[in-house]
Amino acid sequence: MAKQISFGTPVNDAERWAFSLLASELPENYILLTNVEIPTKSGQAMEVDALVIGEWGVYVVDVKGYIGRLDAGLHAWSLDGREVDNSLAKANYVARVLAGNVKHKIPVGVYAPWCQGMVFITGRKGEEIELEKQQGSLSIYTPKQIVAALTKEWGLTAPRSHQVTDEQKEMVLKTIGQVALVEQRNNKIQDFTKLKCLFIQSGLEVWQAEYNPGDWTAPWLLKILIPTQFTDQIQSQNHETQLRAEFKRLQALTGCSGVPYCAPLIQDGEQLVLPIRMPRGVPLNVLETESLTTYQLLEILRRSVSGLQQIHRRGFTVGGWTSNCVFVSDMGDVEFIDIKDTLNTGEDIQAYAQGFLALAEQTNQPRIYQWYQVAAKGGGGDLDALRCDLSALIDNGVCDTLPEKLEITVGAIVDHHYRLEQFIAATRHSQFWRARHIQGHYQCGISVYSKVESNWPTLSNLYRSLSKLHHPHVENVLAFGQLPQSEELFIARSWEYGVSLDELSDIQLGQPVMWFTQLLTGLQYMHQMDIYHGAICPKNIICNQEKAILVNFGIGLDIATSHYASRYADPKLWAAEGDAEKDLYGLVASFISTLAPVSLQGDGGQEGIIQALNSFDKQWFGEKTFDTCMKVLNFEFDVSQGTNYQEAFDVVECLV
Repeated sequence: MAKQISFGTPVNDAERWAFSLLASELPENYILLTNVEIPTKSGQAMEVDALVIGEWGVYVVDVKGYIGRLDAGLHAWSLDGREVDNSLAKANYVARVLAGNVKHKIPVGVYAPWCQGMVFITGRKGEEIELEKQQGSLSIYTPKQIVAALTKEWGLTAPRSHQVTDEQKEMVLKTIGQVALVEQRNNKIQDFTKLKCLFIQSGLEVWQAEYNPGDWTAPWLLKILIPTQFTDQIQSQNHETQLRAEFKRLQALTGCSGVPYCAPLIQDGEQLVLPIRMPRGVPLNVLETESLTTYQLLEILRRSVSGLQQIHRRGFTVGGWTSNCVFVSDMGDVEFIDIKDTLNTGEDIQAYAQGFLALAEQTNQPRIYQWYQVAAKGGGGDLDALRCDLSALIDNGVCDTLPEKLEITVGAIVDHHYRLEQFIAATRHSQFWRARHIQGHYQCGISVYSKVESNWPTLSNLYRSLSKLHHPHVENVLAFGQLPQSEELFIARSWEYGVSLDELSDIQLGQPVMWFTQLLTGLQYMHQMDIYHGAICPKNIICNQEKAILVNFGIGLDIATSHYASRYADPKLWAAEGDAEKDLYGLVASFISTLAPVSLQGDGGQEGIIQALNSFDKQWFGEKTFDTCMKVLNFEFDVSQGTNYQEAFDVVECLV
């Protein structure tokens, strides 16, 4: 992209289009002066459409918007059979004048650069033009060859070719005069000074700029729209609408982290300018992540997700997720400079996860990079949960190496979130603790299980599903994972006040049927989701005055088998039964064994539970309920798709 200095306004669309093409296609070391005047000895100035100071020479370019077939000779030109002016002769004359002016100003010992005339025939924006030159060496070119002619040696008409030096370029600019003042005028927009053009296309430009109202300066970006440079009015209006919409979005997002500040729109009659404060740091695609520590990576991720959350909460999405539009500062601040609001929230989260996945994987924190991996594939993602996890890892400390094995004791911190406060109970292979969520300052329960490595894949899928479902009579899973350097896993769940079913000291009238009905609704919901408990027993049912809750899905066998329920929770007994039938058997047996005297239960096995059921008054129990319970205990109750548990047990009216 050449450095363009505009001395005047283009007089027609052909000039406007030609200048835009030359500015965008010529190399960076080229200088393009447009609508500039060359002084003569008499003091009269001759206007030049474009003056190109290039690598091999200085070119006086005359722009013609001819459309049709141009037959160009050394002396005469014709366009579609009618005579037109020979523009090359005029351009060559001005080039000779310029060369003479430069020779008078150049110091002794320095050669003047080669100056020559050239004609650029644009056609209709590069189309609808056919050029026939009577002599191939004539410096007349269409858009297909103009850039090559200005940048290659073969475009010179000089007998010998010499590259133009920086000193020669300076002498040409001094000959023109006041170039610096014109450039300063062109680059000034109110208190903003344009420094470097980052993008230019049609009537859109993006500039790196400096804000200098007084004794201090600040870096900014200027998005500039020049309506007269668009091909048609509709295109210009569409881009103006987009720029104004971007301004409104940035104004609506003021105060959100991750959103750069923007100044009011500037409209001076010729252009519309949106100033945006230059984001701090470097684009994500050039960030040297290899030199960052785990803590720095986590901080970048935390600030990125915080900014994204705030944008979503105000009803917008980022949309512009190319890596060069996301900036990261030395302090870990993340800013999005292309907020388009073109995606829905789910698509925005997926695009965000894809953009930051590499950083997440570099943290070596499974809980973090697994979130990004799932979200990047369109699996959705809870931004609140991710931000909480990132905060916990940062606040409680992580190591770049593998963490040490955790000792389960009072004060131990599990998963960087939960501090163990009180031991509640234990079996041979499990412990249950009351814990406190460190960031949230609320009570929760932590279960720790050992020797479950063989069941890990099944349990992982089960508890990932449970964490996304909610039923008031099924444990609310907060977190699930494996403890470091061990074969133990943990489950964090909401703290439920109450005691296990077999530890109830006082059971009031109506409570058993209320609890039983509630648990049936929970079981039916879970079974519809293909989630099964597998070890329902009194120890896995927590009751209080208002409700009953099922806990320990899939891993409660050690709790079940450590009590008398082992006789009906024995997997060997259930080998031929379905998972749903097993859960219903455990639920019915748990309530029968709790309500019936131990003396009536025999050995507590299947026969003993059936014997205990028969001790109840069938009319009091409810005839249909009694019959269904008996079928369940005899494994004669088959669960099929669409089976309604409440209707089958005749407890619909008992639901509280």
